[in-house]
Amino acid sequence: DDVAAYAESRDLAHTPGTHWNYSSGTTNIIAAIAGRAIGGGAEETRAYLDRELFAKLGMRSATPRFDAAGTFIGSSYVFASARDFARFGLFYLRDGTWDGERILPEGWVDHARTTTPGSAGEYGAHWWLRLAGDDSFHCSGFQGQYTLCSPSRDLVIVRLGVSTPEQREPLLPWFRELVTLFD
Repeated sequence: DDVAAYAESRDLAHTPGTHWNYSSGTTNIIAAIAGRAIGGGAEETRAYLDRELFAKLGMRSATPRFDAAGTFIGSSYVFASARDFARFGLFYLRDGTWDGERILPEGWVDHARTTTPGSAGEYGAHWWLRLAGDDSFHCSGFQGQYTLCSPSRDLVIVRLGVSTPEQREPLLPWFRELVTLFD
């Protein structure tokens, strides 16, 4: 019912800064903090996302989901068309600007692509790194959806298919091969 409160209630398994592990709960805590800064509640957060991000990028199909407490489930739940996810990827490929307007703070995209300590070079700030080369970064849906950005190729690839964990493993070399077609 409250994904952020659940994550916040868990005991620490490691001293901060000593161990890295992907945690969707962390993203949900951040989404709850952002929601409180916006004004709290699903309605206000949805309006903010629509006004400040989705509308500016022309993402007409983007639909964020919220838990019963009104927290945006930022770890997992934005539904959108492939075209709209491609717009989101292009937005990141263009350093957080759209149609000449800076939407993200300067330097944020570089920060997002910077390796998180302890992640063995696989993770930045809410983006996975290097799936298809040294400069690629991607968001990954929990059922095998991907929005992959390759700055050196000026390329965004979106995959919306639903796959089991076993079916996703062969996708990784496929993405690497697909991206090389644009060299």
